[in-house]
Amino acid sequence: MKRSLISVIITAYNRREFIRDAVNSIISSTLPEDEYEIIVVKNFRDEYVDNIVEKISGKSIFTNLISIGAKVALGIDAAEGDVITFLEDDDMYLPDRLEIIRKVFDNDPSLIYYHNNIITINEIGRLIRDELVEVTNIYDAIIAHSSRDKLNVLKKYGWALGLRISSMAVKRVFINKWVNVIRRFPDIVDILIFTLALIDTGTILHDPRRLTYYRVSSTSASSIRMISNPVSRFDKAVNNAVRHALARYMLVTLAEELGLGKYIKYDESTIIGSVYGNWSKWLSRVIINLVGCRSMTCIGSIMFGLTYLVSPWFAKRLNIFILH
Repeated sequence: MKRSLISVIITAYNRREFIRDAVNSIISSTLPEDEYEIIVVKNFRDEYVDNIVEKISGKSIFTNLISIGAKVALGIDAAEGDVITFLEDDDMYLPDRLEIIRKVFDNDPSLIYYHNNIITINEIGRLIRDELVEVTNIYDAIIAHSSRDKLNVLKKYGWALGLRISSMAVKRVFINKWVNVIRRFPDIVDILIFTLALIDTGTILHDPRRLTYYRVSSTSASSIRMISNPVSRFDKAVNNAVRHALARYMLVTLAEELGLGKYIKYDESTIIGSVYGNWSKWLSRVIINLVGCRSMTCIGSIMFGLTYLVSPWFAKRLNIFILH
């Protein structure tokens, strides 16, 4: 039986700190080198990474696109593998992940979507326990073939099986049908891909094994709470919120068209609640820092953050109004 070629798509924008670790985790795989390809989509040069990609006949795509969906779509366009898996530049694979993925897809021709659990690490790669991340690991083995089974999975587990693109792998014939939709999404591409797998024909599978190292650090887009400076924390939260608001508005619209509208409850207030869960100890510092906050960006970030504290609903509407 012919073995599936796996395409690994790594996306990066400006961040250089961890991408070498990401690439090294792939080339250290137990899967033979001729059974996978690496496609790196980024906006900077890195001699080490670029040389490795060239040496193993991979593909380097240089782009200044900020949109996550646009970068992922470029990687999908270039992929030649039967199976495509993704890796954010600050995450890593365990050595046997690619081999496991290859076997899983080879054993089930109907499989279009695969998802695994994660191990959380910090900035220096040390294992840590992050409660906000840990609660989204699902320790049941889940497989759903029919539309009804998939809907039951969604009802029981929510969007947990659609979190973190570095935990995902998909069949190329499935993802190619949706690449132009993915291209338009600036964010939450992981949730989008899961949603598309729910409504498409084919099997979805969640593997309870922890096969991906997920890094929580001050530079991670999803780890705003790790930023100690309250003004910087606000600024990044607001920038992310505007992008997230647009992407979620698009996702809700798409879900309604696909008949999943009543199940889309992935709201900014949920994310902001997590980010500012320990807000009380920061509030006095932010007020003090207003004295040294002289730019409109700084002042606007703080005022926007306070708006989220008072009314996440109003802040969400304000985000969408600004985008229009």
